[in-house]
Amino acid sequence: MPIKYYLQPNPITPDPNDQSARVLPNASLSLNDIISKMMKRGTTVTEADARAVLNLFFEVVCDELVEGNFVNLPLANIRVGISGVFTSVTDDFDASRHAIRATLSPGLLLNEKMRAARPEKILQPMPSPVILEFLNLNTNTVNSVLTPGGIGQIIGEELKFNPDNPQDGVFFIKSDGSETKATVFATRTLGKLVFNIPTTLTAGNYTLEVRRAYTKDNVIRKGTLPEVLTVA
Repeated sequence: MPIKYYLQPNPITPDPNDQSARVLPNASLSLNDIISKMMKRGTTVTEADARAVLNLFFEVVCDELVEGNFVNLPLANIRVGISGVFTSVTDDFDASRHAIRATLSPGLLLNEKMRAARPEKILQPMPSPVILEFLNLNTNTVNSVLTPGGIGQIIGEELKFNPDNPQDGVFFIKSDGSETKATVFATRTLGKLVFNIPTTLTAGNYTLEVRRAYTKDNVIRKGTLPEVLTVA
């Protein structure tokens, strides 16, 4: 499948005719999705074995980074760094001003694969919210279960909305047509929303929508999760 992209005005260069490419994702994959795809490649390893090995792999890599080691992998090269300003050569690390972070760069295999990727230019879509994934942080399930009163996370594009506009926001539409709006948000950015799942959701099936107003006329455009979410 080609990598789809469209062009948009480049805000960095001085030439008003300059354009930059923006990739339109074909999908957003979780660890469960990756393991499922691994199983379809004919491996003799069981799904349980694959999950156990991957979890151990992640733990070992993270532990080595915490120990201050650099990790070079076919997928990515991971380095440990410290961000923040030190006021002098005698200044020491202060957690209120500095942070230890991991930084990633592409590994050899990933670079090789990306050189073989096929791009496909598409017409610029009309800006609107796009929901790629809903994660229930209480059950660690993706695109399936709702936990009233729990924490939900939406990953996508064009998600940041105006909380002062009553027509904007995250809505749960029950199969009978009734709507419930999420009201408490911890994160509200273009790519991620983290919020409290409404406690008033009752048992049944729900469609998840993100609504956002555009243009001076406040035209509402919607992004909808294709999968149906369920409250048991």
